[in-house]
Amino acid sequence: MKENKNKTTMIYNEKEFLKALELSFKMYKMHGARSTAKLKPIHNFIANTLKNIFGNTYDFYYMSDETKEMTIEGKYYPKDIDITVAKNEIPIFCLGIKFVTSNFKQNANNYFENMMGETANIQAVGNLPYAQLIILRHETPYYKKNETVKPSKIEIINEKDIQKYLNLLFDNPQAHRPIFIGIQLININEETGKISFSNLDKAFAKEVATLLKTKLSLTNFFDEIVNFKNYLKTKK
Repeated sequence: MKENKNKTTMIYNEKEFLKALELSFKMYKMHGARSTAKLKPIHNFIANTLKNIFGNTYDFYYMSDETKEMTIEGKYYPKDIDITVAKNEIPIFCLGIKFVTSNFKQNANNYFENMMGETANIQAVGNLPYAQLIILRHETPYYKKNETVKPSKIEIINEKDIQKYLNLLFDNPQAHRPIFIGIQLININEETGKISFSNLDKAFAKEVATLLKTKLSLTNFFDEIVNFKNYLKTKK
C-alpha cells in the first residue's frame, strides 16, 4: 500500500497499525475469542491516534491497563463505548471498533444490525457523534461449535458482504448511520501471525475497490476525524 502524502501521514501509522493487529491476533490465539485481551492492543493504537489528533486538552476513555471505557447514557440504554473523547468529562466523540477473526458470514447480519443499533442509541441522544471502524479478515475461517483448532472451511469476503455497508455509507444522515465508517480488509498468516493489507483491486470490482481505498479507507476515516476536531475549534 502506498504511503498517503496528506495531513494524516504523521497521525495514522500503517506499520504500527499492523503491529497492533498482530498483537491483538496473538492475544486472541492465546486467550480465545471471548477474552478482552485481544481488544487492548488495537484499542490502544486507535486511542493513541486520537490523542495525536485531539491533543492533550481532551480526555480519553478506553480499555487499557491505565484507563477504562466510559459508560454513555444512550437514548434507550447505557452503553460502554470502546473509545470516548471527552472535554471536562463531557463526551464529545465516540468510536466503536469491530475486529472479526472468524465466522463472519454466519454473523454478518447480526454484526451490521448491532452496529446500527448501538450507533442509533448514542447518536439519537443529541449532538454526540459515533464513528465505527470495522476490521475484517478477507479469508475468514469458519469454526463449527466447540471447534477451536482447525476450521471447517475458509470463507472469502466478497462484494455482497460489503454492499450493506456501502448502502449505509450513502444513506441520508440518520441516527443509525455512523458519522464516519472505516473498513479495513486484512490477510493473516495463521502460522506466523503476520498480517498484511488485502489487495483490494484483485478481490473486488473496480467500483467497490475504489470505495474501500477512498471513502472507507482508514486514511479517510482519520481525515474525517481531523476535520471534526477542526470543526470543534470553530465553535469555541
